Amino acid sequence: MKQNVKVNTPIHIRPASHEEAGLFYSQMKETEDAALGTVGHVRMDFGSSGKGFYHTWWPHNDDQFNTKEFKGELQEVVDALRADGPLKDLASMRSYCYRNGGGITEDGRCFGYIVETEHYRYCLRCTPSPGDYQGYLYCYDLRQQQMAQGKPVGRVTFADGSRMDYTDAQEYLRCIQEELPQHSVTGFRYETLTDDPVVRKQVDDILFDLYGEENPQSLADYENGSNRDMKMGGM
Repeated sequence: MKQNVKVNTPIHIRPASHEEAGLFYSQMKETEDAALGTVGHVRMDFGSSGKGFYHTWWPHNDDQFNTKEFKGELQEVVDALRADGPLKDLASMRSYCYRNGGGITEDGRCFGYIVETEHYRYCLRCTPSPGDYQGYLYCYDLRQQQMAQGKPVGRVTFADGSRMDYTDAQEYLRCIQEELPQHSVTGFRYETLTDDPVVRKQVDDILFDLYGEENPQSLADYENGSNRDMKMGGM
């Protein structure tokens, strides 16, 4: 993970509470990992000198949430934490932890800090001791958490007044694919409620396909939010 100079993401880091300690460790059950929307975690250490920076990426949930959008933001978050924060070097981590608190273990060896952005939560576990892996950064997709908690991905309505909210993205997409060709008869309408760029693109792909066209927008366009100005983006 190469350090860049420019950081575009506003970073606000806060100490964790004891109640949040579980967010700083891998979940043993796949269902829990899925419910948390875990993208993956980065294991880090400063090497024998205490001034290096070595890291390994560990994917979660089959790496399916590791999008280009996430990768770019992760780089910016790590850059900010390295520039003037607990990931600068071992001495800086030790000083930061003792100055800011955030202890998450009874023995006082590990400290937790949380960074939240619009779509992601980053949970940094610090162990400011030589000989250990000094940092673990767990990354969570908040949109996936919302879907797992039963918040609607999309909503469909019909001319007779019936309405259905979908919390399962695949079921929502299947409904659109089946009902859209008959929309002029049934009054079928849909509204995509999730900000997940993958789902939003799949919805528009179905619409363009109905008219024999190819969606001109790439997934990167959806990750950047440019698709919100599309004229055919929903019905």
